[in-house]
Amino acid sequence: MNLSSNQLSVKTKIERLAPFFGLDPAWPAAVAMTESSLGEKQKSPTGCRGVFQMSSVAMKDLLQEMEKNDDDLIDIACGMAFLYLLLRRHKTIEEATARFCDPKDRGFYIERVKKYMEDMK
Repeated sequence: MNLSSNQLSVKTKIERLAPFFGLDPAWPAAVAMTESSLGEKQKSPTGCRGVFQMSSVAMKDLLQEMEKNDDDLIDIACGMAFLYLLLRRHKTIEEATARFCDPKDRGFYIERVKKYMEDMK
């Protein structure tokens, strides 16, 4: 599934991702429409950003929920979102991987990730 920002509308992205979370796509689309009129670059006066107008409070709540370890979907979704951000920022999987791990582990970590990627193909 290609969800490139330049190729798909926000509504289409929501429609494609919602089933992975067990959500009726109409609900997140309606929330996003209410929050930002589906505007990806929206920013509120209080610092909330994006389609869903996420705030630092919302992000803190996600992190606290991840600590409970009772919903791996939140952990996986947040981890994948962070990898996506790193790849956009650093352009290559190797550089993004280097930024994902502890700097002192980079020597072995990148090679291990590459090996696992090859094994999964």
